[in-house]
Amino acid sequence: MTEQDGPMTSGTRRTSADVRNGRLRAIALLAALLALSTRPAAAAEPGPPYPAYPPPHMRGYRPPPPRIVAAPPPLSPAMRVLYAPFYAAGLVLRYGVYYVLVAPLEVFGRTLNYGVEGGVARHAPDGDR
Repeated sequence: MTEQDGPMTSGTRRTSADVRNGRLRAIALLAALLALSTRPAAAAEPGPPYPAYPPPHMRGYRPPPPRIVAAPPPLSPAMRVLYAPFYAAGLVLRYGVYYVLVAPLEVFGRTLNYGVEGGVARHAPDGDR
């Protein structure tokens, strides 16, 4: 078994001249392709313009007017009494969660970002001028 120095092509060793010829051919092909692709396109005529849009579809009738939904009648006093605790619980949940949890966290976050002064320098009182 013999050691080979490089890849074999049809039973013979490739020489540096073969490699140079292959590189020259590839470079020549690349140059030809670039030359063909960079030709000015001014000789080509522009395509025809797009056809105009068709007119909007006209209906033979007018659409019906929008429905006007009347406000529901007010609740009876008995239903108001039954509904009041749930309404109050909803308000407590909605605003209680905000003012107990969300607002303090927002204030704390602003304090961390801007400092206790709030990013505003203190001015001397008017009497010290």
